[in-house]
Amino acid sequence: MSLRKVTFRTKESEAAQWRCGGTKLVETEVEVVSDIRVGLIGVGSIAQVAHIPNLKELGVKVVAVCDVVEERANQIAEQHGIPHVYRDYRQLLKRDDVDAVVVSTPTATHYPIVTAALKAGKHVLCEKPPSMNEREAERMAELADQQKLVLMYALHMRYRRDSQAARKLADQGELGEVYFGRALYLRRRGAPGGWFSRKELSGGGPLLDIGVHVIDLTWWLMGKPKPLSAAGFTFLKIGEKGLRLDRGWQSADVREKREQEIVYDVEDFAGGFIRFENGSVLLFEVSWQLNAPEQWGVTLCGTKAGVSLPPLKLYTEVLGEPVTVDLRVDEGNAYREEMREFLACLREGRRPLTDALDGVTVMKMLTALYRSAEQGKEIAIK
Repeated sequence: MSLRKVTFRTKESEAAQWRCGGTKLVETEVEVVSDIRVGLIGVGSIAQVAHIPNLKELGVKVVAVCDVVEERANQIAEQHGIPHVYRDYRQLLKRDDVDAVVVSTPTATHYPIVTAALKAGKHVLCEKPPSMNEREAERMAELADQQKLVLMYALHMRYRRDSQAARKLADQGELGEVYFGRALYLRRRGAPGGWFSRKELSGGGPLLDIGVHVIDLTWWLMGKPKPLSAAGFTFLKIGEKGLRLDRGWQSADVREKREQEIVYDVEDFAGGFIRFENGSVLLFEVSWQLNAPEQWGVTLCGTKAGVSLPPLKLYTEVLGEPVTVDLRVDEGNAYREEMREFLACLREGRRPLTDALDGVTVMKMLTALYRSAEQGKEIAIK
């Protein structure tokens, strides 16, 4: 395995040495692997559907897999020709021939696994949501900077082709001043079951599971303004009685019929808004179970035009008359582009599009929304 030295630019606070595009940066050197070897920690549904196929397509060598369900780990290893299998992630992290790990485990385990991986000198791609709360996300970001390692979160909706096109429109000024964003992800009956509906393992319901995707995407499309406050509400009204475990996305334990007891103590439905320093507002609704039409999408409204997806449409004016333009940009393979970004960051020594600092801000917003729902008032975000 060959290594090369590259410049790794990291955001700093007051200790920065210069400014670049308004963002303070400091240069350090980091070793970047030219032939990246990956270990997988957690090989449940998302690893099987998204990560393994795209790693293989991109020609990446998967050295080892780890899962608390040994039978599952052995089956995946045999199916994909992966030579080493572990039940304890700490044993996998001891391997010198693993340069990076992909963490696809229940949310409650992200913090201990990611911190252990960073301390072991491994770059990390971690599934969403980043953590159980903002404090964990902050500590992981600090450790990644200290170790000079890449920590990236799998917020794959930013990597969709239509998302990228919408961001380009905003960046080029086609929308004018973007002052309002709306994020929707409503499932009528779409709770995954398994660990997802156990608060001690997941941290929350649809707000953390799918809300994190559309809230992050909308915030990013709005230009990542600084959040000032949040007001949220949550409902648990349907719960276990509405579970349809034969439909939609499922946790691996449910699909493999390993769940002996159903626990459902998270919300069915959440909504609210986030205020930003520049005066803009993000409004959202997300559900696993709601007696309403199923839909998902993002809308941005600006002073010159608006945009929504999917499908990608531009709402503008021609000769003073409102015109809707169908931009005909599909979603592409966001999971592949997400993985391509992770690998490119390791080779080039740069921060990813969905980096650890963005993970901190996303968790600040989500944590504030849950706190607001509990206290029944708008919560300041610091």
